Amino acid sequence: MKKSRVKANAISNAGPLIHFAKANALHILQALFHAILIPDEVRTETVDRGKDKGHPDALQIEKAIRKGWIKTIQVQLSRDFKKAAKTAGLRNAEAVVIQYAYQNRLIALLDDEPARVFARTLGVTVRGTLGILVQATKNNILNRQEAVQILDKLTETMYISVDLYKTTRKEIDKLA
Repeated sequence: MKKSRVKANAISNAGPLIHFAKANALHILQALFHAILIPDEVRTETVDRGKDKGHPDALQIEKAIRKGWIKTIQVQLSRDFKKAAKTAGLRNAEAVVIQYAYQNRLIALLDDEPARVFARTLGVTVRGTLGILVQATKNNILNRQEAVQILDKLTETMYISVDLYKTTRKEIDKLA
């Protein structure tokens, strides 16, 4: 029996976008979500700075924006939220993602642990790059072999501890 794909809107920080683009797997996000929202700060980091540095993943993200499934939005941080996020050691883009996800009941795509903890404290649903990969396998967007290949590519572009790699690989193997 084929599992159904559940699509929902999400707002993303730079990490998951960059990691999936570098692994040539940005299509996973498109398959899982109706739309990915990104604040202006994330667009600047992923596209503008990426292109300035000659990173080809920036072009992939820019293409997704042109196609319309990644949408850039402007978000104004509230004074109280900005203060709390600063106390938690978060960067501005992370704070914007979390505030918008909190206010609009969206999934926040975040990789950095302090941001993930802060978001969860507010009741925001969080997905990181590896969790998204597992979800794509669970939803039959990827088969086991594809998921493992992408996991291996991700180890080239992001830090994944041996234990986290083994745990993610075990989850993928259970699902396939």
